[in-house]
Amino acid sequence: MHGFSVYLGHPIDKSYIRRMVDLGYKTIFTSVQIPEDNDDTKYRYLGELLDFLSNDQLNYMIDINPSLLDHHFYDFLKQYDSAQFIIRIDHSTSIDTVNEIISNDFQCCLNASIISDHLLQHLYQHLNHFNYLCYCHNYYPRPDTGLEAQFVKSQNDLILAYNPQANIYGFIAGTTLRGPLFKGLPTIETTRYLHTIESAQLLQDLNTQYIMIGDPYLNCHRAQQLISFLKQRHFKLSITLFDTPAEEILLKPHTVRPDNPGNLIRSQEARHYCKDDIQPSLINERTRGSITLDNKHNGRYQGELQIIKKVLPPHKNVNVVAQVDNDDIPIINCMRPNDSFEFTINAKELKS
Repeated sequence: MHGFSVYLGHPIDKSYIRRMVDLGYKTIFTSVQIPEDNDDTKYRYLGELLDFLSNDQLNYMIDINPSLLDHHFYDFLKQYDSAQFIIRIDHSTSIDTVNEIISNDFQCCLNASIISDHLLQHLYQHLNHFNYLCYCHNYYPRPDTGLEAQFVKSQNDLILAYNPQANIYGFIAGTTLRGPLFKGLPTIETTRYLHTIESAQLLQDLNTQYIMIGDPYLNCHRAQQLISFLKQRHFKLSITLFDTPAEEILLKPHTVRPDNPGNLIRSQEARHYCKDDIQPSLINERTRGSITLDNKHNGRYQGELQIIKKVLPPHKNVNVVAQVDNDDIPIINCMRPNDSFEFTINAKELKS
């Protein structure tokens, strides 16, 4: 149920949408109440989006002012049998509005960023289908207006106190940003300029189950990285290779050891992949993002693969064989025991 955003102020980008759906993103967020969007075209583009994906089983979260909800709108959506619609009401929440949405066989989504204990208690006591509600935080286009992490956690904890199974969504920034400010569309202010996986990890640590790309575009590399992380906790790291013989071990699948230490990532499998002696070479300082293999002088540790998180001095038994590319270094800190990972060699910089 992780997803991405499609905005209706201009023709939809079908190639991007197709790619994201094929990668496994199953929820599309859109809005019919953005001031910059043209009222005459947004419903036409919404229809084009739904027609284009009519053969896919997807969720659509539609942000709408309750005043725009009427039988014409509901009838329009009901044409699309394969779609599951979530109607997000940003404000003016009432029992009647929520019951009307649910009675039309749509799920109702409330604004997780502003919901209160008083409102939740009122809905819990009087709503016919309270557990059918879901919740989605706001995104914040203007820098310095995004939420603090602790506030997001307190809001999520409040929601989960009423329904421990509640689905909660939050936003992270994309790689092509939406105007008019072009500063990203995150829920949490500190994630505005972070790597997408760092941002997603923080939201999930705060009990936000589902991650949405707020901006209109996420590049292919990041989209693949993110969905692998979200669905499987699998990390794809781009690297520069320094030592060709190391390629045989590096390109095999790896798992973070369950007893992993704090200053580095250890591969569970790498020593088992080592079939030949590793000669000492590239005995360099181990900087953040360095990938190392223990050489033959480390005895039974020969073939030990590590990704360095904190600068360590050179060691005569440890070869520095590759380097994580700068764009992916930030996500090393997100890797946890039993996560899986793989390397993609983007370039070779062979060193003597």
